[in-house]
Amino acid sequence: MADELVEQILVRATQRAYDGWAVEHPSLAAVIDRITLTQRSIEPLRESEQYKQAVESYQRGRNELELLNKLTEIAGPIIQKILST
Repeated sequence: MADELVEQILVRATQRAYDGWAVEHPSLAAVIDRITLTQRSIEPLRESEQYKQAVESYQRGRNELELLNKLTEIAGPIIQKILST
């Protein structure tokens, strides 16, 4: 069950990071497939050391909001990198 919850939080965090980017780039956001971008962002996020540390911290404290905020912070640069290529 915990893995499913982490997966849901991961998707939410990626979408939140995208939402932040979309506010700054509304015309580009209108033509980018949000679901595809989310899917492309998840793997690099999962491979990052910061992700592993955030999940370990979550495992200890079970603070979903803290995990969501941390993953959103990590996802932001990953999404920007994907969108700039």
